[in-house]
Amino acid sequence: MYIGEQIRALRSKKKVTQEVLAKEMGVTIGAVSKWESGATLPDVQMLCSLADYFDVTTDKLLGRAYKGSFAVCDDAEFIRETIKGILEKEGYTCVGLAENGTQLREILGRNTPNMLFLDIHLGKENGLELLRELKEKCSDTRIIIVTADNAQKTIQTAISYKADAFVTKPFLPQHIITALTS
Repeated sequence: MYIGEQIRALRSKKKVTQEVLAKEMGVTIGAVSKWESGATLPDVQMLCSLADYFDVTTDKLLGRAYKGSFAVCDDAEFIRETIKGILEKEGYTCVGLAENGTQLREILGRNTPNMLFLDIHLGKENGLELLRELKEKCSDTRIIIVTADNAQKTIQTAISYKADAFVTKPFLPQHIITALTS
């Protein structure tokens, strides 16, 4: 999909006319029409303004959906699937879902994701010890702890083991998104 199609789709989704968009961007209706038809392209500054107006990234406007890869390790399938759904909707690529450390190590043997969402209580396994192990092996992977255990000692241990972020269950989708950059 080219930029013009993205602009048209986002404008339609927001239920604004070309006139309204033109006024908001400080351009003519003809300019918006030309963008949408592919006759011209918005300049870089306008691309940023359009992204802000539609509350999307410039990558989205350019049709660049890939943002990075992730894996999820949680003993609850619905948590794995929930996080996967949230992140895929945001343009991230899932390299694997694991219910325990053994499965996670297999995934990491094949792929090194940009991010890893890790539960602390993985049945008989200690996710904090797994965190420490993984931070040594995958130092470039951002590891985000997702757990129902919000005890201060647990949080301090996760931080001392170099967790990059901490999300407490139950969570809202925005908590997962925010953890990507916190």
